[in-house]
Amino acid sequence: MRADAIVAGAGIWGCTVARRLAEAGRRVLVLEARAAVGGNVRCETDPETGIEVHLYGSHIFHTHDMAVWNFIRRFTEFNGYQHKVLANYQGKIYYLPLGLALINKFFGVELKPGEVADFMKDESHSSAIFDAFFRGYTSKQWGKAPEEIDPSIIKRVPVRDNYDVNYFKDYLQGIPAGGYNAVFDRMLDHPNIEVKVNAPFSLQDMSDAPVYYSGPIDALFGYKFGHLPWRTLRFETKTVGVKDFQGTSVVNYTEAEIPYTRIHEFKHYHPELVDVMSAPKTIVMREYSAAWKPGDEPYYPVDCEESRAILEKYREEAAKIPNLVVGGRLGGYKYFDMDQSIAAALAVKI
Repeated sequence: MRADAIVAGAGIWGCTVARRLAEAGRRVLVLEARAAVGGNVRCETDPETGIEVHLYGSHIFHTHDMAVWNFIRRFTEFNGYQHKVLANYQGKIYYLPLGLALINKFFGVELKPGEVADFMKDESHSSAIFDAFFRGYTSKQWGKAPEEIDPSIIKRVPVRDNYDVNYFKDYLQGIPAGGYNAVFDRMLDHPNIEVKVNAPFSLQDMSDAPVYYSGPIDALFGYKFGHLPWRTLRFETKTVGVKDFQGTSVVNYTEAEIPYTRIHEFKHYHPELVDVMSAPKTIVMREYSAAWKPGDEPYYPVDCEESRAILEKYREEAAKIPNLVVGGRLGGYKYFDMDQSIAAALAVKI
């Protein structure tokens, strides 16, 4: 197929752009460097247990943007899952985010709505919460010594004065009922779209056709201005011979002495799958944060003066190429939730 447009990278941004181009009558060639589409939302179903394992850490779709919601629901129904996160501190379990459920249990009090703000203004209270739930976890996540973590962070953390323990405030959320992989397959299932996997893109592939690129922007230009810094993740996944390992999908481990940041248990994302939920085995994944080095998977951009200066140089290079559009998490060097990636892709001029 002779392409009218090339989409380089088949994550959620790239798949959304490709679908829009195809529906606008453009013939689209999608190039994906990995062996399968889906980016870091890619999953695999374990053949023994039937559990959908999120290969790159948990992904929960959530949004309040109706345009995004209407778009994604063209390709899937959602199962109604509502995300709740627990925190393990000194062997005790607390609900995140910071609200009445956590505060009352942690301090052994019975605050009522309207009393939380004054209670948390007390420096001893805010410091205790910060030390327990934020200092160690943040140090592991960003590779800093606990004493380097600024306690003023607690002042920027939203505090709820009710018992709402839903992690996200977005009222539209869930997990695709047929799994994430099916979403991408359906988005790319169009007669105007051709997909090639194991097909990395380089500037040598540029032609008259416009290119929509969502790979690492520094890689596109051969790292000529240096590598942009990232944080990466490492995962340890195993099958456990129990029906239910931790009772929920995600538990954060907030103490700096515990090397991993959280444990995922994937069967809880599909409570509608009765056979999977009742099976005598489960799959858990321990997540570790680490400094990124070339060859590692980039996850979280490190926002600092140095990275902003490098990024600006690459953006200037990209701007010199008139038929190149750079976007997505890697191209934009910005951590996007899935709905933000779709919103950004819907805003791209086609």
